Amino acid sequence: MRKFLISLFSAVAIVLFAAPNIEHRLEGNNALYANVYDDSVGQAIVKSILWASDEQIRRLVNILEKKYGSEIKEISRKYYACPKDIKAITIVESLTDEDAESRLGAVGLMGVKRATGKEMGFDDIEHPVNNLQAGTKYYKMLLRKFKDRDLAFAAYNLGPGELENRLTKGFNPESIDYIWKIRRVRQLVM
Repeated sequence: MRKFLISLFSAVAIVLFAAPNIEHRLEGNNALYANVYDDSVGQAIVKSILWASDEQIRRLVNILEKKYGSEIKEISRKYYACPKDIKAITIVESLTDEDAESRLGAVGLMGVKRATGKEMGFDDIEHPVNNLQAGTKYYKMLLRKFKDRDLAFAAYNLGPGELENRLTKGFNPESIDYIWKIRRVRQLVM
């Protein structure tokens, strides 16, 4: 009797949940999951893999942990942020280089622009701890705004205005290699 009930329940579940979506799945249009085979997503994944090996990422994680692990934990606690997220952003943005500066003017460990640092209440973002605080506070603000980790990461990379603009045009955040780099680093972070 028990086996019969389990079989019956399974059959009902298939009819209720799978059947309504079977047409979309056969056409390759599954609304529940991103289309992994999309060319732009595939290219982003390849770029993230070519960016650094797992061994290189682990080395950077160890450097960051030794140098700023306790500060990142404390700052993450202060702003209610996930330390893994902060470490991942730091590694992707600067490869742990305190003196990093992008061509767009983002500086320090977390690649914070000076104007953003001031918005977050920090004038001296060249100082590594201030940079970590400004970047963490900014990331947490983006996370509250977009209510999705990948969208917050995309906004951190592109800027919130640019992300909103792209989203209105059907942008898939998984099509940027930044998201895949962050995901890889998060998997390897302690």
